[in-house]
Amino acid sequence: MHSYAGKVLIADLTRRRFEEYPLDDDLARRHLGGKGLASVFLHRFTRRGVDPFSADNALVFMTGPLSGTNASGSSRFCVAGKSPLTGSGGESYAGGHLAPEIKYAGFDGIVILGAAEEPVYLWISDGRAEIRPARHLWGKLVHDTQEEIRRELGDPAVQVAAIGPAGERKIRFACIITDSDRAAGRTGMGAVMGSKNLKAVAVRGTRPVSVADPGRFLAISLRHGTAIARDPSGLHMYTSGTSGGPASMSALGLLPTRNFAEGGFPGHEKITADSFHPKYLAARKACSACTVACIKQLSVPHAPGGAVVPAYGGPEYETLSAFGSLCENDAVEVVAAANQLCNSHGLDTISAGASVAFALECYEKGILTRSDVGFELSWGDPASILGLLRGILAREGIGDLLAEGVRRAAATIGRGAEQCTLEVKGLEVPMHEPRGKVGLGISYAAAPRGATHMDGFHDTMVVRENSCPELGITQPFDRFTLPGKSPVVKRFEDWRAAVNSLILCVFTTRETGPYRSYGSIVEMTGAATGWDLSLEEVLEIGDRNHTLTRCYAVREGIGDRDDRLPEKFSRPMTQGPSAGHAISPEELKRALEEYYRVRGWDEKGAPRREKLRDLGLEEFFQSAGERG
Repeated sequence: MHSYAGKVLIADLTRRRFEEYPLDDDLARRHLGGKGLASVFLHRFTRRGVDPFSADNALVFMTGPLSGTNASGSSRFCVAGKSPLTGSGGESYAGGHLAPEIKYAGFDGIVILGAAEEPVYLWISDGRAEIRPARHLWGKLVHDTQEEIRRELGDPAVQVAAIGPAGERKIRFACIITDSDRAAGRTGMGAVMGSKNLKAVAVRGTRPVSVADPGRFLAISLRHGTAIARDPSGLHMYTSGTSGGPASMSALGLLPTRNFAEGGFPGHEKITADSFHPKYLAARKACSACTVACIKQLSVPHAPGGAVVPAYGGPEYETLSAFGSLCENDAVEVVAAANQLCNSHGLDTISAGASVAFALECYEKGILTRSDVGFELSWGDPASILGLLRGILAREGIGDLLAEGVRRAAATIGRGAEQCTLEVKGLEVPMHEPRGKVGLGISYAAAPRGATHMDGFHDTMVVRENSCPELGITQPFDRFTLPGKSPVVKRFEDWRAAVNSLILCVFTTRETGPYRSYGSIVEMTGAATGWDLSLEEVLEIGDRNHTLTRCYAVREGIGDRDDRLPEKFSRPMTQGPSAGHAISPEELKRALEEYYRVRGWDEKGAPRREKLRDLGLEEFFQSAGERG
């Protein structure tokens, strides 16, 4: 097999055994890698109804066919397991340098089974694997863990994916961190890792990745990388990174403010890169094989609670919104401090910020009181924001409840607290306002893993004529209207599922604009693997892999009753360019009915047998009436 190692490592922590699972050409071509293969192994290695915190849950790290090559954006890995936050399939993605190192070590992925009796870390090097003691690392912060493992192994080039105290304490939205600042953030995979007593996965490899046509691959990848870097979006990402987003999002009425009460924030400029980079930017950094270099590391000497150091990066757009506008905070120093706390402890900044904003709104409405919290809360107050975050990290007081995620916290609090939650299937809504791009609302509602902006469709991409002819989208669409959006949503989701299977960073793909990268990506994949691929086949693979993740969700009891949006999105915002717009439950219901038909799902949201037969997935059939 070209561009694949041809095997997946199976590591059983309970039995302290290792096996090699062969990856054949047919399975690889049908699913590519990343999202697709991770879902295949999740189906095969977890039983229906498994407790996410039990030893029977699997934790799957997966690369893709372009990992370890010089294709720009090929640095990402997928990690999947049953989510402790949603009870369905969980998956998350991160860049850095881990994915290529897994390939260099001789594997396409790692499936971790069982649980260790004592803290351990997994050491993988050039086809060999070892379980090593990690009691001395338990309780350490992420960067300290990474550096200690490198010292212990005597190699500064070892790549480490680690959890911090948040994962050890099984905070349900704990994440896995690599490179000290790249987070596989969503769905609580860090908590699954902690439940296995697994502190880290350390990898080092020296084996080359061979491609089918080296000359052709090099030419295409260089052309693609250069085009991405010179594209206006690529130039913006190099200059500002995602931290340039708050101002532009607020200008469109899409910046979540005051726990999604509004879509525009008066202090947006203070939490946008142009404002704080001149003062605090310490360095720019790139993931492996990337021509964009979007990572921006900050140094903030006098942040609340102590200095913010470059090692833990700097807040990205999601964090700037989650701890900024969502909490009505315009002090970037507070956001930077929150970002460092989350990265050092291994905590998803989206769910963490959403949990803080949830508590602030509950307090404002009298649902929570000072006796519940232990101190006063108010919007935009640094002590409130950081005090709640520290409580979550320590699992102390109200923080112990918030560490369960907003859905569980609201159910425990009662008294109308559920009206303050912004979640889908238990996963907190990311920092993109669906009332200003309603097609995203379909993706939020129907996504198998819960609300995610990285799997779905953003209406702002198709407001112009001929925005994406490669996907058959030539007419402009109004970002505020739902009718007719479902086929477009599906088309973009299939492409994104393919990208998440290859596995590529979305910032090095371009769906719309002056440079559209569909052709280059398909050609690169063909030159790497030796397969004669077309865009339509790649889209079919995306459809297959998206459907497979839905099959897992259905198996675990997810269906049409869970495909909903928070009630707040049915109420219009009152200010800014998106004011007056909302998503009515009736319109959403009609849009989802159409979406199910387009996807080949039944009226309860379960993939039909004939759809699975067409995709070669019939073994995963389960009718809506058989859901767990």
